[in-house]
Amino acid sequence: MKYLLYFVLFLGLTQSAFAQKVDSLEIAKVGVDSLVKTIPAPKGKLKKPLNIVPRYATYKSLALPGLGQAYVRQYWTIPIIYAGFGGLAYAIHWNQIRYKDAIGGWQTLINEKATTVPVQIGNTYYPALTENQLRQATAQYRRQRDLSIIGCVVLYAFQLVEANVSAHLKTFDNTDDISLKFKPGVRTDYASTPIGITAVYTFK
Repeated sequence: MKYLLYFVLFLGLTQSAFAQKVDSLEIAKVGVDSLVKTIPAPKGKLKKPLNIVPRYATYKSLALPGLGQAYVRQYWTIPIIYAGFGGLAYAIHWNQIRYKDAIGGWQTLINEKATTVPVQIGNTYYPALTENQLRQATAQYRRQRDLSIIGCVVLYAFQLVEANVSAHLKTFDNTDDISLKFKPGVRTDYASTPIGITAVYTFK
């Protein structure tokens, strides 16, 4: 009779423990369901991340100046680039006209075998220019024209490099996935056992 009483008490304790476990599971389930229901669904379409390839930015700028800057979404640099090309093109045209006027007057001076000759260089009229003055004017306008052409080449190369660098900066990972830590380190070899500091890079 005593063993039967112990058996009944044991069944009662196990059933109460099981009931408490089931109740806690149901409460947890209700909590999770309520949490899921309270999170609002995102409205509209999610924007895709900007996928930029630096090589493509360089190719586009090579085909057309400023196109690589448009590819990396740096639209504000396009007017600056074309303003630079426009100024250099105007400088080339301005110096080329005056170079032709100066060299034409020099040829006239040589053909007429005169000491001075009246020449109009650009919008300026010179009543008498010597051979030395015409030589200096010709060299000056030619040099300025050539420097303007070199400036166009430099600006073209610069916008190529700028598009490539901007594309690399757009795709550069500036998150906390890369960390640097310093910790004590010991290196053992046959000669000695030096103690120093070890730099540890962590890539997550």
